Amino acid sequence: MGGGGAYYTSVQLIHFRRIPKIHASVVLYLGIIAFICSNTQNNHPAAVVERIMLKLDHRSNAKECIDAPQVDAWTLRQTYDQIKKINVYTLGYWPTMIAVGYFLARYGHHRKINILDIGCGDGETLRLIDDYARRRDFSLELTGIDINRDVIATAVELTSPCIHFKHGDILADSGNGSYDLIINSLTMHHLTDQEIVSLIQWMCGHSRMGWFISDLHRHKIAYYFIKYFNKLVGFNHLVCHDAPLSVARGFRYHEWTGLLGQAGIDLGHIKISWYPNFRYGIRYEKCI
Repeated sequence: MGGGGAYYTSVQLIHFRRIPKIHASVVLYLGIIAFICSNTQNNHPAAVVERIMLKLDHRSNAKECIDAPQVDAWTLRQTYDQIKKINVYTLGYWPTMIAVGYFLARYGHHRKINILDIGCGDGETLRLIDDYARRRDFSLELTGIDINRDVIATAVELTSPCIHFKHGDILADSGNGSYDLIINSLTMHHLTDQEIVSLIQWMCGHSRMGWFISDLHRHKIAYYFIKYFNKLVGFNHLVCHDAPLSVARGFRYHEWTGLLGQAGIDLGHIKISWYPNFRYGIRYEKCI
């Protein structure tokens, strides 16, 4: 437990070096302001309809534009660049880096650790992990997989050859081997509940140490903050559409316990953590 605190501090410093003039408390404050503003809007019909429809009691089943096959490579790359900025401003990498630090502190001092990132996007999370491990003398073998061929091409272009990337659907590729640790960050909300259950079961069957999921907490503060923040910053139409929808496709605590139960997971091996940037972290650790 003490070692976890040390890694917590180190990971925080990684992020705050990359966020000049912006602090997590400011982000949270802006989110609260956005929430208040959203409930004091005028009575324009569109605003009234949005307030009526935005109950967020259940996950949205609307599809995100980024998942459409017709998105061109240039727009996709611009979108991932803007998503990276959002993740920096909102400390989106924080939960995953804490979890990786936890597993490395427990298991990584005398062995090479093999990590798979499912839904790796352009590879930014793996690049952060690689930098983190190099500065602490951990030996890692890092692999990323994504269903989008164009984003994998971008990941290869942006990343040193020491990190491996492959294109494919993890559930459809029966040839995938086992890994020490499997992670996925902001991937699950793109999936249906049944796909999530199947992926959890796959991760259990293909991980030796365990796995970690980081994804969005479905909440009005998070929804309205990201909606107005993206418009204020001037991000592209795809990000402005998808970011609040991602929140609407996010999760509540009881939904995670339900999905884990459907996957047949013993909750005694699970730790579900809530983070103040409106993320849930779900850590599964095997007894090894």
